[in-house]
Amino acid sequence: MRPRRLYPLLALAISLGPLFAEGGIRESTSLSLVAATTLEAKVSLLETVTFPLLAGASPLTEGNNLRLEFGAELSPVSVNGTFLAALTPAAFLELSTGAGVGTGWNIPVADGLRMNLPGQGLKDDSFGGAVWYWKGGGTLRFDLAAILPGEWNHVLLQTYQGARYRAYTGASGDESWLWEADAGENMNGWAYYGSYFAGYAFPQLIDVAGFLVENDTRLYGTKGGDYWGESQPTWTFGPLVSVAFGRGREGTPRSTLTALVQWQALRHFTDSTWENDFYQDREVDTDDPWRREFYRAALIYRLNLR
Repeated sequence: MRPRRLYPLLALAISLGPLFAEGGIRESTSLSLVAATTLEAKVSLLETVTFPLLAGASPLTEGNNLRLEFGAELSPVSVNGTFLAALTPAAFLELSTGAGVGTGWNIPVADGLRMNLPGQGLKDDSFGGAVWYWKGGGTLRFDLAAILPGEWNHVLLQTYQGARYRAYTGASGDESWLWEADAGENMNGWAYYGSYFAGYAFPQLIDVAGFLVENDTRLYGTKGGDYWGESQPTWTFGPLVSVAFGRGREGTPRSTLTALVQWQALRHFTDSTWENDFYQDREVDTDDPWRREFYRAALIYRLNLR
């Protein structure tokens, strides 16, 4: 993202009924608001249904469940619908798959959906088609308090590793496009995403504090992509603090406010090509391939409605 960004459950339960513990099905609804120095703004409504699934008596399996999430997102330049299914077969592991679809438009101060074509630059393509994706991956998590019980022993480690296929119906396989005011280097194809978090959960007002690192790597395999560093990852990193307000049922926060400050490590281009308008006409500086810059400061407020 760049500065200009504003940014039958019943049938399922019946068919899988023998696998679920009796009762214990939980439903919740949450509302999230995002604001950032990148002029990003987004509101999201999320409905979550959690089924206890294959739960056991041991600490590793007593919380086993299947979680289904249905979401709607709206920003000043885009609208999306999302779905996620996440299976927790053990306390330290979550396997998930999800999909989403949306479309975008452009306003004077922000870009939502444009084509990025050589010789033409960014071309308005408001409501020109649908941007859709499928993703899948796994999360490994560790909490020291599971080994050394104590309210002050919650040292947390977590990593997610996954793949995503994303495509724009208005673009052919070799065309580039911009989505939600990003850098405009998207193509229909696969990408890898990984995240790494180390932190500490406090027993009082501060819920979690830690450091988050994210890795986005395109896997398009475009001919000549080494020239502009297509497969070179983008690293995003910085501290994160989350504050919880009030406690509802089962001790879950009634609302949370998360603040994060992030920097990025990006491709560094040669002096003679970095000003070229189309990104594929820029050459990665093999002697100094990385540049580091401030990315954003962001606030994320989540309110649990029920």
